[in-house]
Formats: sequence, structure tokens, C-alpha cells
Amino acid sequence: MNTKKILFAVLLSLCLLPSCVSQQTPEPQKPNLAGKYIITGESYEAQGRLQSALEQYELALTVDPKNPSALDHKKKVESVLYEKARQHYEKGLALDEQGLYDSARRQYLSALQNWPDYTPAKEKLSPGGVSLDSKDYILHTLLGGQSVSKLSLIYYGDLKYYPIIGKFNNMVDVTRVRAGEQLKIPALNGLTVEDLKKKYQAYMKGRRDMRGEQTGPSQPEVMAPAAPAELPQEPVTPEVPEPNTPPQAPEAPDVAEPSDVTEIPPPSPEVPESVPDERSTPVPAVETPNDYDQAMVLFQQKKYSQAIPLFKKAQIKDPDNEQIGANLFESYFQQGLTQFKKEQYLDARQSFSSAMQYNDDACSQCRTYIKTCEDTYKEKHYNLGIHYFGKEQLELAINEWELVEKIDPGYKDVQSNLKKARTLYERLESIKQSNTQ
Repeated sequence: MNTKKILFAVLLSLCLLPSCVSQQTPEPQKPNLAGKYIITGESYEAQGRLQSALEQYELALTVDPKNPSALDHKKKVESVLYEKARQHYEKGLALDEQGLYDSARRQYLSALQNWPDYTPAKEKLSPGGVSLDSKDYILHTLLGGQSVSKLSLIYYGDLKYYPIIGKFNNMVDVTRVRAGEQLKIPALNGLTVEDLKKKYQAYMKGRRDMRGEQTGPSQPEVMAPAAPAELPQEPVTPEVPEPNTPPQAPEAPDVAEPSDVTEIPPPSPEVPESVPDERSTPVPAVETPNDYDQAMVLFQQKKYSQAIPLFKKAQIKDPDNEQIGANLFESYFQQGLTQFKKEQYLDARQSFSSAMQYNDDACSQCRTYIKTCEDTYKEKHYNLGIHYFGKEQLELAINEWELVEKIDPGYKDVQSNLKKARTLYERLESIKQSNTQ
């Protein structure tokens, strides 16, 4: 009896075994997205667009983290980008030493465009611990004889901070300044904007107090730079004070220290402006950073939609600046890629079309993306229409196919499908109305 039971169990297991095997279906293979990203990255790399190539390789590694080809490509591109950043940084240092701060700053920004985490360049763009894009500063209007180093002494109590003022103002040469020019004085060393205003007011009060004790001819004389050991006497015009009013005199220009003299006094005397009352002493205004600087900050943060209008404003002011056009192209192109990933195909198409206006060499690449956007958009909405039609959701199907027809009336069977769906929808609506009556 036991033998029969054992044989029966063996036969049953042999019968069930094929059915179990037949139920095991192989896992569907994932589409080779990593390979597509790598091919696109190689295309960008061949065009010299290394940042875009790196982004494609990183997308490939997101799909397939151990893909050897993507890893090799990424390592290679990162090495090139880092070296480019180092070279731009070295050029910036050389320009810094020459006092060419604006050119140096552009090199540091280029270093960060290639390698956003290049710390030495970041530090150079934040001299004295203050960012060059900081909004914490006041505007100082230079008086006669004032120099950048003298401003450093007035506001910070030390001459050594003059390079920071020069860099903050993107000055080509700190030794070339003129009376009436406005310079931004940044809040650094723990100072606030209010502290800077108070220092300005104290300095102006000191000038007035010194002049209130002096007398002189009615017209100012032309003064030559004095020796370092002596402070030149400044001519003033005497006034008859009103009752209970302290005597005041018009303000005469300072004479800069010999080491800071960059401007020889004019040969003809100038009538000095009257010195305002202390209560009405003008306070330097606070100015916002220029459009290009703000755009570059947003560009570095990959906020392309916000950077684009600022780049356009900067281009209007400086139409011959090729770098602005290059930044506009990259901003539109990257914005298009982001929109494409979010399946915003029509917006992406518009971004790629705008990018074409700023880079003729990349037109073929933009056209490829524009066609991909249109094809993907049409395919998506055409298939959604079929899906809704199959579920008898006719209104939704019609909406989807109308989107396709608007872009390409001849796409597949979209017009015949629309005709069928509209006919059925009208019949159903008429039946509903007759039933309600």
C-alpha cells in the first residue's frame, strides 16, 4: 500500500513540474536607456560641450550605476573640466596681480562654469569674506583727491582693503579714478550697511568741522599735491554767519596722498560745491547688482528661466559681448532639456528654437531635439486618444486627438479617428437629450 502511495506521489510531481516551469516567464528586458544617454553624451563631447556630455553620462549611471562605459566617460570629462577650471583660475591670479580685477573675475567665473565646486575660485569671488554679488553695500561719490586706498582708510580704518573695493567694483585699474565717480563700498569685517553710512557721516562732519575754523580768499586756488609730512591748507570763502548760526564755508577738494595721486588738479579753478548742513548730509545710496552679475548667479544655480531675461537686458546694454550670447544659448538649451524630461514637449520645442538664435553651429542638434519633441508629443497624445476611445470616454479622446491635429493634421489616422469620435459623441448627446425630454 505504501509503495502505491509513493508511486502516485512521484507521478503527480512529474505531472505538475512542467506546468510550474511553463508558468515562469522571463523578466522583460529594460530598454537600453543607458546606451542612449551615452551616445548623446559622446555627441556633446565631440562638439566640445562637456557640461552637457557630463549630464548625459550621469543620467546613464542613474539608469545603470555600474555601466563601465558611462563611468569611463564621466571620469574622462570630469578630468578635462577640472583642468580647464584650474587654467582659468591661474589666468585670474595673473590678472589679479596686475590689478585687472574685472578680467580676473571673468576668469574665476569661467573656472566655476567648468567646475562649480572649484573652491579657490569661489574664494577669489568672495574677497574679504564678502561675495561680489552681495547687495550689502553703499555708493560713495568720489570727491576731489580721493583715491580707492583713501576710501579703504575711511570705511575700514586700514589702507590694505583697497583691492577688495577694486574687485567689488570690477575695476580695470584701481589707480584710475576721477572725482564724481561712484564706487560701491561693501559691508565686510562684520560691518553693516548702517555702519558704513555712519562712517560716511562722521567723515563728512570731520571735514566740515575742519573747514569751519579756516578762512581764505573768496575764490579757491589751484593746489598742487603736498608733501607727505604736511596736510595742505584748503581755501574757503568766508561767510557772515546768521544769528545763532555757526559759520559755514564751501567745501574745497581734498588733496590725495602722493602714493594715491592719480589725477592732477585742473589748471583752471573750479567753484566748489556748497557744503550741506549736517542734518541734510546726503547718505550714499544702496544699489542692486547689475543684470549680468545677477544672471550669472542664477545660471550657476541652474535657474535658467530666471537667468534668461537678465541676460537679455545685459545684451541690450552690451550687444558686442559674445559671452552673453553663449550664455543665452546654453540657458535656453538646458531649459529645453529640463522641459523635455518633464514631458513639457511644446515648451521644450520653443526653448530649443530660441537656442538656435544664439548658436548657428549647434542648429543641427537643436533641430534634432525640436523634431524629437514634436514626434514624442504627437505619439503621446495620439495613443492617449486611442486609450480613451477604447474606454468610451469620447470627449477625452477628442481632446487628445485635437492636440495632435493642431500640430500635424496628417499624422496617422488622427482626422478619421476624430470624425468617428465626434459622430459617436453627437449621437450619444442627442440620445441623452431625447431621453430627458
